Amino acid sequence: MIIMRIKDLEVATILGVYDWERAEKRPVLLNIELYVSCDNAGKSDELKDAVDYAVLEQKVVEHLSSSSYNLLEKLVYSVGELLLSLDKRIAKVIVEADKIGALKQARSVSVSAELVGYVAVK
Repeated sequence: MIIMRIKDLEVATILGVYDWERAEKRPVLLNIELYVSCDNAGKSDELKDAVDYAVLEQKVVEHLSSSSYNLLEKLVYSVGELLLSLDKRIAKVIVEADKIGALKQARSVSVSAELVGYVAVK
């Protein structure tokens, strides 16, 4: 099992329940941890045997850029489900999202979710 992390991925999306929050896209900071069954990549050193993290980043950015959410909870579940759907070798994901400026005296509020998927057996 390989553990892959995408750290501090900043994506603009619509997030919030108040009208002023929904008026324009605002940045959300993501930290994603993926548990990946691609031990072959560690042996072969070939991209074809790995989960391509550039593709994962692109898909998450596209997804969030074209979506809107009321709650952070829905956002993290949505990203987790997307990631699990992209490659059957992804066994588990932990997605944490920070809503920057959500509170007056805190830098951000974060919510995280852990989702488990299906691992293909070779």
